[in-house]
Amino acid sequence: MQRKGPKWWFLELFLVRRLLGSRGRGYVSLVSAISTWGLALGVASLVVIFSITSGFEDVFREKILGVFPHLVVIGKGGDVPNWPDVQKRLEGRPHLSSFLPATYDEMMASKKGRRSGAIVKGIDCTSKRMVEVVQPFLLEGRVESLYVEAEVSLDEDQLHISGFPGGSVYAVVIAPDGKVVRETFFDEVQPIPMVRVWSLSSRPTEVEVSGVLLPVQISLLPGDLSKPVEVPEGTFGLSVGKQQFQSPEQDGDQVAIIVDREEGAQEVFWCPLVPPGSGSQPAHFCFVNASLAPVTARLPSETIRLEPGALQFVADSKVDKPKVLLGYKLAEDIEAQVGDEVRLVSPLFSVQGISERRKAKRTIADSFVVAGIVRLGFFEYDSKLALLDFNAARRFLHQGDVARWIEVRVDDIFVSEKRGIELGRYLGGFSLLDVQEAVPALNDKFEYATGHLSAATSADQFIDNVNTALRTVKFSNVEGELALGYEDDWRVITWEEMNKPLFTSMKRQKIVLSLFFLIIIVVAAFNVVSSQVMIVKEKSSDIAILKAMGATNSQVQRVFQIQGMLIGVVGTGAGIALALAVCLALEKIGFPLDPEVYFVSRLPVKVSGWDLILSSVLSLAAIWTAVSVAARRAARKSPVEGLRELD
Repeated sequence: MQRKGPKWWFLELFLVRRLLGSRGRGYVSLVSAISTWGLALGVASLVVIFSITSGFEDVFREKILGVFPHLVVIGKGGDVPNWPDVQKRLEGRPHLSSFLPATYDEMMASKKGRRSGAIVKGIDCTSKRMVEVVQPFLLEGRVESLYVEAEVSLDEDQLHISGFPGGSVYAVVIAPDGKVVRETFFDEVQPIPMVRVWSLSSRPTEVEVSGVLLPVQISLLPGDLSKPVEVPEGTFGLSVGKQQFQSPEQDGDQVAIIVDREEGAQEVFWCPLVPPGSGSQPAHFCFVNASLAPVTARLPSETIRLEPGALQFVADSKVDKPKVLLGYKLAEDIEAQVGDEVRLVSPLFSVQGISERRKAKRTIADSFVVAGIVRLGFFEYDSKLALLDFNAARRFLHQGDVARWIEVRVDDIFVSEKRGIELGRYLGGFSLLDVQEAVPALNDKFEYATGHLSAATSADQFIDNVNTALRTVKFSNVEGELALGYEDDWRVITWEEMNKPLFTSMKRQKIVLSLFFLIIIVVAAFNVVSSQVMIVKEKSSDIAILKAMGATNSQVQRVFQIQGMLIGVVGTGAGIALALAVCLALEKIGFPLDPEVYFVSRLPVKVSGWDLILSSVLSLAAIWTAVSVAARRAARKSPVEGLRELD
């Protein structure tokens, strides 16, 4: 019975085969069969639960990320006023597939007395990437229909204007070469008047705004539009090169348009900017004819004649209303269809412009035309989502040229956290150019910290003082490196953080359900033990004879361990097969669910190889632990006790 060469285990396998193939144990075989099928049912239940919970996670992730981003970049103050600059900084960054501005606000949608809560999201519907993301979820309409295409054309000195939404200011300039240039302006509703300088000159231009507390120097390339500059009410000066210009007297915002004239001279046209109204109100047009010939402008409601060098400010009442895409359930709740007019209302007010020259506390409300119906398959969004064009959303919110955040999509959503860390470090990077400003501030913080520390009378007190000083001067450990933590202007949020409550609760539910069904496997495993104990009782004499012939305790123990594990493998395999059959049936049948409770209309099922492996490992681990009890009992059998039981 000694082990000789590599074939020492032939004895154990031979005995296991004889043990499993022996007859005359009807009751014991029945118990073993019941234990095997009990184990199979437990494994099948665990796999099905894993598949259903994984299906919910997968479908929620797919639906949530349908029109929502993988990452959002948001400013420290909650908005992104300089979103074009942020977009430029993100250009060329690796692993980023898109980075688009957006707005996001909770409001109320209504139509003829029927109301429902709404999530109003402004998207850049001119982006090809955004169209590709949203279009598959549309039941009716197209994403591009949200954007009111502006049509400006000059034909035989006749300017055709059409397709402009109301409530905004448009500057239309006929350049000296006859080219038509247009720009849309958004009033930022500040209590102090602002001026923006728009250079349509063919060469770089240096501009100085005078008549303010401190003169402001502006450098503009051809086509550049400057940021708003605060100016006093009344008049102020504008120096363009060696030329001096005086602004018209007014208390509102305006834009100074610089164009070329003869012999290298430049001229400034002053275009007033009125506060934005609703989409139903007229669009305001500021026409500048910088060409040498008269031009006729044909608007939807009237026709005007522009002489050379003339500026005219007109309002056109025949404009297109802004459009909206509604979630299918939201459309059903308010009984809206494509082509109907709905109203979006916010419970808040636009509180920025509270001076006398502006409308204080204007209600955020406007009418929109339904351009399409979207269905994401996620009830929470289908019952609330309303998509607007980004430009229309900004005008509607009375916030000016401001984005709520920058939506970033990456090449792999499962490494979004890593990409978010990389993006945050890139946007908030500290360079040598910041030293001049940062070092004095850090020195002041350090002096303040050290001046308020208690004397270090022990090692613990010394360590506390060091930690306090470091926290005060804002040092931070980023990926294991001690980096200078100067003030961060940006925060990057991942899709997991934005939906943390949902996915955290699902993970907890998965753990609880897995533990519950794991109990079934444990019970089935101990049923296998009961059958093993009966076999050991029945085979006591055979065990005694084997030991009398020289079999060791470990050999006897391995025989019963292998026999029990074979039962476990059969039960686990049968359970996996049964689970796959059940999952396939659920997927084919499409078990219906109440979307108001489960957020989806049918039971999602996703079979994962890792879930199958985990279920098998848990099952076999429970079986191994259980059969080892009976195997050790068989190994402890004394040959004398077994021989006494022989007839």
